[in-house]
Amino acid sequence: MNITVTTQQALDDAIAAGHEDIVIDSPRGVWVTVRAYDSATVYASGSATVRASDSATVTAYDSATVYASGSATVYASDSATVTAYDAATGPASDSAT
Repeated sequence: MNITVTTQQALDDAIAAGHEDIVIDSPRGVWVTVRAYDSATVYASGSATVRASDSATVTAYDSATVYASGSATVYASDSATVTAYDAATGPASDSAT
């Protein structure tokens, strides 16, 4: 079962409570920081920005931006932009770069 959060404090509280399936739906202008480490999985859409490292997996849609390092894997579609460092990899489709 997932939990939906809209603020940084709500995200921090959900993580502290041990929730593993967290949906972030913050309104325009509200910034929420997500850091993906180890074997985390992140789905990013809209104008989200994600920084992923280690063996994290990110799936990016719409105009999401992803910065990946380590052995992170990124799947990008639509107009998503990915910047990969180290051994980070992933396929791009549609107009993703």
